[in-house]
Amino acid sequence: MNMRKGISPLIAVIMLIAFTMIVAGILAGWATTFVTTQREELQFCSKAQLLIQRAYYEPETSTNGTLTLHVLNTGSVALKGFSVRTIYKKNASVIHINSTIQPQDIKTITVDITDPNNLDQVIIQSVECRGAQDMITRYDIQGIGF
Repeated sequence: MNMRKGISPLIAVIMLIAFTMIVAGILAGWATTFVTTQREELQFCSKAQLLIQRAYYEPETSTNGTLTLHVLNTGSVALKGFSVRTIYKKNASVIHINSTIQPQDIKTITVDITDPNNLDQVIIQSVECRGAQDMITRYDIQGIGF
């Protein structure tokens, strides 16, 4: 007759509790780091704002030209990295600009426009803080608007 012995129920319960405590400790450490990072990012981005002060279009040919944007950082933190989205009636394009705008500073950004007659909107947005953005319509652009 072959008798096998397993671990006692008391040892099994102690091992399960120990395993649960280890997993809880790991998750608590991760959650603390995650929440701290999110809080710091939120505090930083609450101080970020962009404003397009002026926009004008300079035609090069009848079908394309250059859009110049004067962007003011009205916030109290420096912002670096931007995306400029040009929205046309049937499509859109995005370009990324690796630049920094200091607080209360103005940066000139130029964008190639391929179809000025069908341009609807231009949106500039900080890559760092997605809430720091501004938008203009074709009517706000000198040289295109009516």
